[in-house]
Amino acid sequence: MYEDDGVEKLSKQIGDVAFAIQSLSKNQLDVNALYTEVMKIEGFDEITLGDAFDHLVQNKMLAKTFMAKNANLRKFWVQNFMNEHYYRPAC
Repeated sequence: MYEDDGVEKLSKQIGDVAFAIQSLSKNQLDVNALYTEVMKIEGFDEITLGDAFDHLVQNKMLAKTFMAKNANLRKFWVQNFMNEHYYRPAC
């Protein structure tokens, strides 16, 4: 009887560890998927999109929120990024 309790406790602990590992892996940033999604955005040159990608990789939380957005919001994000990070001299 006591043996069954020990096995049950061990089984629960193993399940908890597996759940924790699964949660961590879901929270990881897939850099290849991020690159694919950034480079899909139309209306920007490759260099601008590459800079946006580099910025996102350096800021994981921004990258995760970017990946959660739809295509229109992603395009809006890149436009804002470009406006904030690219120097445009006054005419």
